[in-house]
Amino acid sequence: PFINRKQAVEKQQYPVNLLVDIQAKLQEGKGAGYERWAKIFNLKQMAKTINFLTENNLLLYEDLEKKSQLSTDNFNEISDQIKGIENRMKEIGNLKTHIINYSKTRDIYTVYRKSGYSKKYYEEHTADLLLHKAAKAAFDELDTKKIPTVKALQREYTGLISEKRKAYAKYHSTKKEMKNIL
Repeated sequence: PFINRKQAVEKQQYPVNLLVDIQAKLQEGKGAGYERWAKIFNLKQMAKTINFLTENNLLLYEDLEKKSQLSTDNFNEISDQIKGIENRMKEIGNLKTHIINYSKTRDIYTVYRKSGYSKKYYEEHTADLLLHKAAKAAFDELDTKKIPTVKALQREYTGLISEKRKAYAKYHSTKKEMKNIL
């Protein structure tokens, strides 16, 4: 098989790493060969750092500081956005559970009410009646007067999932950029 010359010439871009502390490693008992390797490694890292700073026009410390603050702010903003989406998804899940429980226990509660709030009937259907009361309490806490349908909640949930996926794509790229700049 033939190798494309462009592929052979291009080297992979590795992220910039911190320098190796040669003196500390020599005190740990590393030899002269390690010292040579570490010096070359450190030179390569310094060259990568200079190349990164030059390519991104960050040769002035103030520019680097501004860029790092901007990337950190972007990262935090996207993180907050993802947390907000996840919280809303959790709220929707809870609300769907209460709607389903309410609809399942509505008939039992109606019979309980018509029985004159009979203790015997309450003891037989305690779990269902407690679920019904919990669902009613959750509906009372809602700001809206109208309770949404399960289908509407499912549509919103599906939209939030796609929004979250897009936000995670941004999250990973922003995190990588932030780490490089920092």
